[in-house]
Formats: sequence, C-alpha cells, structure tokens
Amino acid sequence: MSPTGSPATTRTLTVCVASVGGLLFGYGTGVIAGALPLVTAEYGLSSWSQGAAVSAALLGAALTAPGSGRLADRLGRLPVIGGAAAVYAAGTLASAAAAGAGSLLAGRFLVGLSLGATSFAVPLYISEIAPPARRGALVTLNQLMITIGLLLSYVVAYALEPAGAWRWMLGVGIAPALLLLTGMFLVPESPDWLRSRGHRVRAARAAARLGLGTGDDDHPAPAVGRRGAGLRRACRLAGRRWVALGLAIAILVHLTGLNTAVYYAPTILAAGGLTSAGGLLGSILVGICNVAATVLTVLFLDRWGRRPLMIGGLLVMALTAAAITTAESLGREGAATALLLCLFITAGAVGPAAVFWVYIAEIYPSEARGALMSLATAAHWAADFVVATTFLPLVEHLSLAGTFALYAAITGASALALTRYMPETRGKPLVSAVRPAPARLTE
Repeated sequence: MSPTGSPATTRTLTVCVASVGGLLFGYGTGVIAGALPLVTAEYGLSSWSQGAAVSAALLGAALTAPGSGRLADRLGRLPVIGGAAAVYAAGTLASAAAAGAGSLLAGRFLVGLSLGATSFAVPLYISEIAPPARRGALVTLNQLMITIGLLLSYVVAYALEPAGAWRWMLGVGIAPALLLLTGMFLVPESPDWLRSRGHRVRAARAAARLGLGTGDDDHPAPAVGRRGAGLRRACRLAGRRWVALGLAIAILVHLTGLNTAVYYAPTILAAGGLTSAGGLLGSILVGICNVAATVLTVLFLDRWGRRPLMIGGLLVMALTAAAITTAESLGREGAATALLLCLFITAGAVGPAAVFWVYIAEIYPSEARGALMSLATAAHWAADFVVATTFLPLVEHLSLAGTFALYAAITGASALALTRYMPETRGKPLVSAVRPAPARLTE
C-alpha cells in the first residue's frame, strides 16, 4: 500500500509516519524517569543499580548504532526502521512483564537495541526525502516527536504513580511501536538510497511521489548495485575534519548533562525539595517547555541556521547550570530548581538536541552518510550511557550543586570550541560522493 494524493501530501504523510520513531524514542527513554522511584522501592535498588536501569537502554542503543548504518545501506532505510519498531515492541513487553531487576534490565536493553537503529535511521531517512530549503525543519520534526514522547511519558507516569503501576507505564510504549511498524508499509523508500543501489526507475518514481523531481542532475548515475561505503572508506570520503566534528558534537550533547536532566527530572526535583508527586508535576512542566522550545526550533532552524542555535543554546545551558548550582548551594529551593531546570532543558532543545541530528545528516557525502551517521550515533549513545550511569554516584560524591557546576564548565567550554570549528550548513544540498568543502559550508 502507498500513500496517494499530491506530492506535498505524500511528503507530509511520509515525514509524519517516520517521525513516530521520535515519539517511540522519547517515550522509551523518558518513561524510566517516572517508573524508577517505584522500581527502586519494589526492588531496593542502589544508586548504581538505578543508573543501570536508566542506562541499560542507552547501552543497547550504543551497541546497535554502528551496525545499523551498514544495514540501512544494504537493506534500505524502511526495513531498518520497521525492524527496530518490532524489536522495541518485544522489549517493551519484556520490561512490563519483568519478574525482577535483572529481567527489567534485559527488557530495557532490548528496547535500547531498537532505539539505536531508529535514532539514526529516522533522521537519515527524513533528510533524504526533504527539499534542502526545508530539511532542517523536517528533520527537527523528529526531535519534536521525541519531546512529545518525553512529555507523554511524564503524563502517564503522573497518572499511574498513585497506583504504583510502573509496569503499565512501561507497557504503554507498545502503542507507538505498532503505529510505526504499520506506517512503514504506507511510505516510499528513500530516493537517494534507491539511486545509490542502481534502482533509477524506482528512485525517479519515489522522488516524483515526494515532489523532489528525479534528482538526476544532482546525483550522477552510480554503478549498479553500489553499496554505501565501509567505515574506513567513508572516513576517507568525508575527511578527518568532518568525521572528528561529527563525533565531537555527538559526544558533547550528553557531556552537557542534558539527557540526565530529562531522565532524572523527578529525582532532581525531589532532591531540590519537592515531593514525589510534585517532582512528577515539575517533570510535566519541564516536558511542556521542551515541546514548546522544539516547536520554535522547527519554525526557525532553517531561517536562523544550525551554528547560532547550537552555540547559543550551549551558552544558555552553561549559565543555567551555573544558576542551578547557586540555587542548590544557597538553600535547595524546589521551585527555583524546577524553573531553572526548565530553562536548561529548553535551551538544550533549541540548541544541541535538535541541531545534532540535522547537522550529522548534512556534513557527510551520500556514500559515507550511512556509515558515519551510525558511527556518530554510536558515540552519542555511548556518551549518554556513561553520563547517565554516573549521574547519581556523582550527586552522592559532589552533591547536586557540584554535579551541575561540572556540567556548566563542560558546556561553556564546548560552546567556545564550536565558535571556531563548527561551520554553517543551512540550505546546502546533500551532495553525493563528494566531501563538502569548507569554503562552501562557511558561506
């Protein structure tokens, strides 16, 4: 089955279906924040065990991401997304039915295996079906769906927390997985991928359905059956500067502490003086701010550019993390911490969280894009795993104020470094098999 109607309608439906992968990702990573206090009470988890419960999915994502690029280049974008949705559904059921902490970790790890693939394949797919002038906005729709998934996880947790129903919190995640799996039968494969495999007729047909034209002028005829480059060749095609830049941005997004603020929002707010229910309500406020900020990013990313939003977002995050440190040091005011945490996550949503996925889809040539996006995604989740696992032990040793002081220092230094090394990519075409030249990127 395929979508019918005008190319604009088809493209809108295609982007919306693919972006359900973001909803799946947001709910899958965010739901553990609400379930964690209940799981801890039931199984008596230590701070390290709580970190493991949060980061088991991140470890799975880090392990899956490197191979996902090769699979996406060999099999296509849609089979990888659909297969990941099926694995997510299985992991969600396993987590909800867990008989103990060990089986819960196993289920969360299985969920993570799917997230590593969808978090890479969805923005890759959208970037390849989007016109250059709208690519930033359309790819960022995936990030918007992530924030909506996070907000949904907080709302579900708040509704189910009085009953202690953490299994239902986890189990609700099967709904977006089934929706995404069904949607994969309704949308066309990436014309770029079809063209790279030598399927020029199918590529032209898919491009026409999406209103992209044939793209022949921009994409020279490939050798029939050409596959995406292996990692070593992909690095040569892209150049060391761009490989290093993609990896650096992938890692620093998490060294800022952004995702730990999302995963542990109820815990952070409780440490700031709020009750458990108040912490969950504060998390919903954080989620609303996150969604609103991402809506603004969708509207303005293609107008303002990637570089200003990334660097500006990091600077605001650094200042806000320093303010959280001050507030906690002076008196652990719950309301102040909640508001500052909202601002911290809002700045992250406008800056690094949204820009990262668009940027790594734009700086690599087509032949290298699958391999290098999956490499950057693997580094992204490996950093997330380390930071999420160590957050609670850091709070125990440094205090919440000391931990956010560390994040403030890292974030500020990252912003200063990117002012020198991060070029602008707004409005530039996705070039096939040609490494972007610095002169073009900095126009």
